[in-house]
Amino acid sequence: MSLNDAAEGGTGDPPVLGGKLPPSFGRRAYAVKRGRRQARTGGGRVARRNGPVARSTRTTIEPLPCSLTRCNQPPAVGAVSPRRKTGGSHGRTADALFTRSALLGNARELHGQGRNATRSHMSTVTVPRLEKPVADVGDPAALLARTQDMSRRLQEREEFYRSILESLGEGVIITDRESRVLYANSRIECLTGYPRNELIGAVSYELLTPKEEWPAMKRRLKERLAGKEESYEIEHTRKDGERHWVSVRALPYRNARGDVVGTIGLLSCIAERKTLEFENEYLQEELRGNYRSILGDSPALKKVLAQIEMVAPTNANVLVLGESGTGKELVARAIHERSPRKDAALVRVNCASVPRELFESEFFGHVRGAFTGAVKDRVGRFELAHGGTLFLDEIGEVPLELQSKLLRVLQEGQFEKVGEDRTRTVDARIIAATNRDLEGEVKTGRFRQDLFYRLSVFPIELPPLRERVEDIPALARHFLQQSARKLGANAPRLTSAQEKELQAYDWPGNVRELQNIIERAVIRSRNGQLDVGLRAAVSAASRRPRKASSPPAVVPASIRDLKQHERDLIIEALTKTRGKIYGPDGAAALLGLKPTTLSSKVHRAGLKKAVD
Repeated sequence: MSLNDAAEGGTGDPPVLGGKLPPSFGRRAYAVKRGRRQARTGGGRVARRNGPVARSTRTTIEPLPCSLTRCNQPPAVGAVSPRRKTGGSHGRTADALFTRSALLGNARELHGQGRNATRSHMSTVTVPRLEKPVADVGDPAALLARTQDMSRRLQEREEFYRSILESLGEGVIITDRESRVLYANSRIECLTGYPRNELIGAVSYELLTPKEEWPAMKRRLKERLAGKEESYEIEHTRKDGERHWVSVRALPYRNARGDVVGTIGLLSCIAERKTLEFENEYLQEELRGNYRSILGDSPALKKVLAQIEMVAPTNANVLVLGESGTGKELVARAIHERSPRKDAALVRVNCASVPRELFESEFFGHVRGAFTGAVKDRVGRFELAHGGTLFLDEIGEVPLELQSKLLRVLQEGQFEKVGEDRTRTVDARIIAATNRDLEGEVKTGRFRQDLFYRLSVFPIELPPLRERVEDIPALARHFLQQSARKLGANAPRLTSAQEKELQAYDWPGNVRELQNIIERAVIRSRNGQLDVGLRAAVSAASRRPRKASSPPAVVPASIRDLKQHERDLIIEALTKTRGKIYGPDGAAALLGLKPTTLSSKVHRAGLKKAVD
């Protein structure tokens, strides 16, 4: 059995020659024993050099120059170890060192040296190190480090997306399923006037929309939670109470699993665009270019122009009086263009064309759902004219029961929309016009006296065209060029005879009638010849003096009186024309009736003898 087998705990005998071990084994066993003693005593002098080998804790001993393979070789026959002595105490001690148990212990020590050497060699090998060693999952320090790293990354990502949302030109507001605000960027603060700390946690539609809009906003919220998108326009309420038009794009807000957990609203300011839309809606006629300067050089017209220059720079209300067709609207525009409000709009409304049922809606506006057919909000004429001028044409046609509401706006500058309880303030200059005698209307109780005084701060009375005959040729030439451009034809020449013909006419329709007659003449003109179509005899026969101080005609009180009045008019016309009915100088032309109609009336009234 080899020495290695003995080290592994084998039971065979070690190799011997003549019952004795080789001398080399004695030297090595002694060195091992001495090394153990030095390790136990710290390297001091060994007290006992003889005695059995003590088997204790293994100690690493540097190997001797000899190897185990050499020691295993048996010496030559008859060779005697130089250290071995027969007899004596020293010899017995050396024999005790080489017992079976001592050899087994020495073999195990030597076997341990081989393993330690292997481990020592492996420890000197350089092992490549990872940049980031894998941390133990269960280590608290590793978990803390991972949590801090994730928190830092989330914070950086949140700051990145927040900076994007804050730099958007649109307002972004995020709400939960109950419409409570979860997030609002800085643009929302500008649009609403609310700071962010007041917006977070508040119900969005209760804070930003009037109460009458809440049912509609709740309906929209249900549609968002169902996954529907929508775009709409709304006039929301700012913190200072002002209304502000915004365009809203509402989207459902989904979590990572795709469930709708709230809404996202994108808000854009459209106040300027809505103002332009309203002005375009109400000022289309003004954009057509139908308004021209006031033409004329008559003393009566110069007086009117002097009054315009006097009152235009002020904010006083103006009442323009005059017959139909005298140019009351042109006077209102001239006042507006010479006033400090010229950069704002001149909003006009014909009071005679507004139905009684829609009077309040037309003047003050209404909210959606205020009445049947109110499908959207409408801005009234007063609100549209804020900062500008409101021209109320035919003011005498306003119903008596609605004049009080108009008076309140003029006195206090406040009104309410139809269907809304919020009081609004307006600053608009009023220019009213009428062809009625408002003083007479006040006396008969058909017009409020306080409203009349409020409107007629500065009255301007326009003369009829028959009182400014010298202005007719200039007006005729102006309308001639205008009609030719409109019809795409060459403007014919207006002769002196035609000018005198126009001046001889009474012009009951005033300037408007002159414009229509000139346009008709351009249409009928052939080969450059203008045919005005007026007869001096007819105009002289039809001319009746019109004086402002003349008493009004007596109105018939019954049907019988009406028939008698008609009979008297027919007799008067027949007397003037000497019984002639037909022809341009006949009674039919004088009364403005068809000749056949007048002939029938004459026969029914028994006036045939008067005709004959």
